[in-house]
Amino acid sequence: MVIGSSPNLSGLKYIGLILPLLFTVIYFYHHRPAILAEESTRLRLLPHEPNDFWVEFFARLEAARPHSPPLTFKEKVDALNWVPDFDRARPEIWKPNPKEVSDLSKSHAAFIKTLPDFAHHLPYDADTTGIVTTAGKGNFGQVITLLVMTRQSGSKLPIQIVIDSSSVWIDNLCANLVPHYNAACIYLEDIWAHLNPRPPKFDRFQWKFLAMVTSTFQNILFLDADIIIANNPDKIFAPGAEPFQSTGFIAWPDFWVPSGSKYFYQIAGSIPVPQLTDRASSESGMIVLDKARHADTLLLASYYNYHGPTHYMAILSQHGPGEGDKETFLQAAYVLQELAKRPVEHGGYSPPMEWTKLPSAQGQKKGFYDVKKMPKAHGRSANGKWRGMFMKQMDPVEDWRALQQAAKEAKHPAPADTHSPYLFDSSWLSTVGNLTLKQDEKKIMFFHHNGVKPDFSDVVNSKTGLVEMDKKTGKLLRMWGDPKWIIETTGKDLEKVLWLSTMEVWCRLDEDEFDDVCGRMSEIYEAVYAEK
Repeated sequence: MVIGSSPNLSGLKYIGLILPLLFTVIYFYHHRPAILAEESTRLRLLPHEPNDFWVEFFARLEAARPHSPPLTFKEKVDALNWVPDFDRARPEIWKPNPKEVSDLSKSHAAFIKTLPDFAHHLPYDADTTGIVTTAGKGNFGQVITLLVMTRQSGSKLPIQIVIDSSSVWIDNLCANLVPHYNAACIYLEDIWAHLNPRPPKFDRFQWKFLAMVTSTFQNILFLDADIIIANNPDKIFAPGAEPFQSTGFIAWPDFWVPSGSKYFYQIAGSIPVPQLTDRASSESGMIVLDKARHADTLLLASYYNYHGPTHYMAILSQHGPGEGDKETFLQAAYVLQELAKRPVEHGGYSPPMEWTKLPSAQGQKKGFYDVKKMPKAHGRSANGKWRGMFMKQMDPVEDWRALQQAAKEAKHPAPADTHSPYLFDSSWLSTVGNLTLKQDEKKIMFFHHNGVKPDFSDVVNSKTGLVEMDKKTGKLLRMWGDPKWIIETTGKDLEKVLWLSTMEVWCRLDEDEFDDVCGRMSEIYEAVYAEK
């Protein structure tokens, strides 16, 4: 059994921990119904068996493999912060020869031709909505935080965790802890066990597209495991809620100027090269996607990711900050939108339309929305040094509302042809996106905790940054600083909730190796957060 009824504490050195732990147990005894799902709504594990889709999936990706050798250029793009209205030349680090461009163009075009048929085969359960993440040996402690804080936000969405690497400990948690949070683990390696040929080994950046393809949800909120939900995200999928209703795809910005090569747009079908002032680079820690409307988008993003380590990740970032999967999803949506404007006989693309027949598609359009409010970094100052903690990312529903108001005040025309199922002219959204949304500074939905990972199994390691002591006073410091702004943003002392909620879980794990974690978290909670 993995979950015990109380922490395994003994000896005089733990006497000082008994009272705060007793308080913790009493607190969660009374609050447990708010964070645990009803039995009837809990997810069932996916069947661990191969199916025809995965055979087709890998066969099509391999058939479109570029023949040109992997990219090897070593120069990299400088990390430049994106600033509205400040234009500059697109960086040209990758200098391909004509043969490379031709080879990649043929590979890309061949895959695009498969999409109208291939998109019909993407599996999902119609009219389902949920959160998807991926984790394994290196970061499963972060998933525990994600599960706990998702329920603390009030979200009722089910959660699927795609396991990229496992252990006995992870298997135990998947069987005994995870279901309590209306969540389930999916073991892709088991599903692929009898595939012939076997899929290749994937690096950590590639598991995101695999998780999204694997998920049975039609409407996905993908979250990196190091995301902490600040405010309930369920509103994104509310009936008629924008921008999901009009697009089916939402992406969030990063800090940086886009650094993709201009040759990418030639390879993708000689489509227009976006201005660098249109939008900042993309941050893929959070992605919202409707697999019905955007089956082709997800499959094209899969193509970019599958051939990413050898080609597309470098092409789309030119070794800029955060190179990986970050640009593959939004660029896939942009490419298909632009190609669909041209007739097929002129190198265009005819998107699949089956999604328009779904009952849930009434009033929906297909496009993409990139959140306009730029992220803000938050960190902790201690002992004369500043340490980055997380990125604050905007509530997309509030961002859309602010954008509509900005467009109205600027008397900007609305998109044309309201009867079209496509928001083809979504580029209009960026023309007012550089307006400062000062009134919405506090409407934050996500903390992307990528500076200091929210993995409390590492709390005993002082180098992780979870805890720091003020050398002048000898007192432990809060992770996020003054709680006033947290309460104003989330309506509660979310940092205190984070420590209390996760401490309760770690102290109930019947694993000897985590006794020190429970004890250390209890000490910190008593010193920093407990009522005096």
